[in-house]
Amino acid sequence: MFVYTNIMTTKPLSATREDYLRAIHRLQEDNAGLASTTETARYLHLSKSTVSERLKELMRAGLVVPDKYSAIRLTARGRKLAQSITFKHRILEVFLHSTLKIPSSKVHAEAHRLEHGISDEVAKKLHRFLGNPKKDPHGMKIPTI
Repeated sequence: MFVYTNIMTTKPLSATREDYLRAIHRLQEDNAGLASTTETARYLHLSKSTVSERLKELMRAGLVVPDKYSAIRLTARGRKLAQSITFKHRILEVFLHSTLKIPSSKVHAEAHRLEHGISDEVAKKLHRFLGNPKKDPHGMKIPTI
């Protein structure tokens, strides 16, 4: 679990906030660094109003900033956290698929459940154990952290 600091307090980053950061990061991979509230809502299977409220919280925490044409962008700190979460998710997908032989159609949901409970240290060791793969079973690049 990550800890972020805002002006008022230091709190652990919840699994829900991790999900938002990873979703925005994933959308930005496909959209030249931008993600919209609508796309984020669609990706997370949530209403646009729910996502708008959560994005305001992420803005107050300094993890995202609004951009032109209703887009949102990760801040440097938000991007670093999102890349770490994405690294964990994708390395877990590789492990589940290559080591445990879970079909690639099922690894995403399993990795999603596990990504919130694995430390950066364990994820890096798992990455080395797996031979430092560059891509997950779906062909997506595994970010460096």
